[in-house]
Amino acid sequence: MKFLIGSLVGAIIGYITNWLAIKMLFRPHKEVKIGKFKVPFTPGLIPKEKSRIAKSVGESIGQHLLTKETILKSLCSENMNQQLDFWVQSKIGAIENSDVTVENEIKGLLGDEFSNFIQNTNRNVSKLFVDYINEEDVKQAIGKYVKGQIILELAAKPEVICQSELYNSIKNKVLNAAIEYKDTEKFYGEIENILEEKVNGLKVLDKSFEEVIPKGITDNIKVYVYGKRYDIAMAIKKIIKEEKTKKKLRQIVGETIATKLNPMIAMFMNADSTYEKVVTGINEFLDEDENHNDIALMINDIIDKFLKSSVSSVFSEFSKEGIHDGIEPLIHLFTTEIVDEKLIRNTLDKLEGKFSNYISIEAMLEKTGIDYKSEIEKIIKSRIEAMTESNSVKIKIAEIVSVMINRLLNVEMKSIFEGEGDKLSKSISVVVKELYNKFIENKAADVVEVLDVAKIVEDKINEFDVDFSEKIILDIASKELNAITWLGALLGAVMGLLSPILGSL
Repeated sequence: MKFLIGSLVGAIIGYITNWLAIKMLFRPHKEVKIGKFKVPFTPGLIPKEKSRIAKSVGESIGQHLLTKETILKSLCSENMNQQLDFWVQSKIGAIENSDVTVENEIKGLLGDEFSNFIQNTNRNVSKLFVDYINEEDVKQAIGKYVKGQIILELAAKPEVICQSELYNSIKNKVLNAAIEYKDTEKFYGEIENILEEKVNGLKVLDKSFEEVIPKGITDNIKVYVYGKRYDIAMAIKKIIKEEKTKKKLRQIVGETIATKLNPMIAMFMNADSTYEKVVTGINEFLDEDENHNDIALMINDIIDKFLKSSVSSVFSEFSKEGIHDGIEPLIHLFTTEIVDEKLIRNTLDKLEGKFSNYISIEAMLEKTGIDYKSEIEKIIKSRIEAMTESNSVKIKIAEIVSVMINRLLNVEMKSIFEGEGDKLSKSISVVVKELYNKFIENKAADVVEVLDVAKIVEDKINEFDVDFSEKIILDIASKELNAITWLGALLGAVMGLLSPILGSL
């Protein structure tokens, strides 16, 4: 009986002490005081050493369990690749059967940031385009392409171009513009300015008319005068018969008799009869053929004397008003009788006829001796430079980008994968896995180091309430802690049994 009681008491003591020791790991949760004195072993071991335990656990997990190598190995595992593949295929499968647009899908991802995202995308893509076309290599490539296209067009026959609808449209517009322009005050004023400038230049020209006017023109004028000698004589007769001429001649005859002749002789002469005799004599002179030659020679002599005159001496005598009055009829003659619609059309038709004689436009340009290829390059380069610096081009690019993005946003997601779902699914899956693996390979190590697993675990443990920590530990090691409690009871029983035995010895 003595052995049984000793064993039972030892078992009870061992059970209670171990149970109490386990409880004292967590309880009391806070420090207990009696008056000013602190009760020993309060708070419990774990609440008291919570920060140290948290740090130790965090360091142990970070250094030995969730190490950088362990995390990277898990992230690169085949299972992770399979999960990515499954996620991509499930996502594409959902899209293939959905009526949502690209816009709806992005809105679902971005929420209230959608508008800012679209604005930034428009701005950034537009800037990307502008920066791209401003690159020297791109501008050179554009210039080279445009020049090549122009050279190809220059290889065509001129008649092919002349027969094209575009050319005829341009031609008609040019013709109509030229015909309308010739009747404008602006054209009249420009001709007037040109003629006045030329006349003013003649005022200081130290040359004779013979040197200025081509000899062929003066010779033709003389031949014309000689050929028209009869008409000239008849024209003089006609002028004499005109009333104002008669009046003037009578006045001349009367003044001559009164002032030039002796008064005694003048008393016997009548002005009217004298005038009639003079006119009769002139008419008889003009009727004789041999006198016609003398008149023509006389006129030609006058022309020769005039041609020997200095240009500046003649034109310097002209007043500004006189020059203007003399130019007026010339301008009117030029704009109404010389430059008319028929002349303009005939001129353009003759130019077209000249074009047709060449085998190509290129051959026609080479005939001019102009380095047209260099000129084309200069023009293209200047236009490209102007284009890339133009605000209107930047605005137009922004408009085009905006339209493209809006059209893309209105596309239904399922239409993107229509008929190609499997191929796209596999392609996207491959791309996603490659991007993921490249990220893990190149950047994941840095990310893991930034994460600081030990600190995360430490902070998380420190956030736990003591009750919650106790519950977690008891849930994890309840069997083991119970076993320790009963082990204490067993050891107590053994010690209680051994104590009387040893005492009897």
